[in-house]
Amino acid sequence: MEKKTKITGPIFIGRSWMEYIKMFDLDLKNLKNQKILDCAAGASSFTSYMHKQDFEVTAVDLIYDKSPEFLQLRCQKHLQALIDALEKMKQEFVWTFFHNLDELKKHRIKSCQDFYQDYKSGKGKRYLKGDLTNLPFEDNSFDLLLCAHLLFIYDHRLSEEFHHKAVEEMMRVTRKELRLYPLVKHKGLKSTMVEKVTNSLSDNYEFKLVKVDYQFRPGGNQMLVISKK
Repeated sequence: MEKKTKITGPIFIGRSWMEYIKMFDLDLKNLKNQKILDCAAGASSFTSYMHKQDFEVTAVDLIYDKSPEFLQLRCQKHLQALIDALEKMKQEFVWTFFHNLDELKKHRIKSCQDFYQDYKSGKGKRYLKGDLTNLPFEDNSFDLLLCAHLLFIYDHRLSEEFHHKAVEEMMRVTRKELRLYPLVKHKGLKSTMVEKVTNSLSDNYEFKLVKVDYQFRPGGNQMLVISKK
């Protein structure tokens, strides 16, 4: 009997560039000549796709010092663990972008493959190791920062202090704005960290909730946009 993978930290799976477009309400024609940073990017195919389209995108993740083969295997194991978990609670998710579990799996496998191929040539160039609370970039290095599926949904593991430090650090390296998605956790519960972060940092930044054309978790059709005043 095959031993199932137990995930103890943030899941490392392949979310697609198509999901990113919808999650972050991105209009590609407005992103030309913009420098973009994908934070805690995991095995997303966003950087791979954007690089092929001649956009200037950098991805940062805490484990981008690992080999392509290590990350490919981790993505495969984490994806199977996710599929096993979702099989038992399919009714708790919204099946509009993905119509069923098999479609989701195929989508994730393709994204992981695209990431793996691009990471092999881009490691150390457009894929850089970095901690969200201590990013390896100068102030105002990017026009737009994106951060998906880390802050808020892991508020049972990541402290309020971490959320504050991460947002402050991401805002340090952007010239314009930061977009965060999603704001809800399991069963559509909105993270209490959203209000805590916006209240504590309201003197420094402007916050806006924006509805997006993507939803997998119930209630997960909003992103938080943070911009400099």
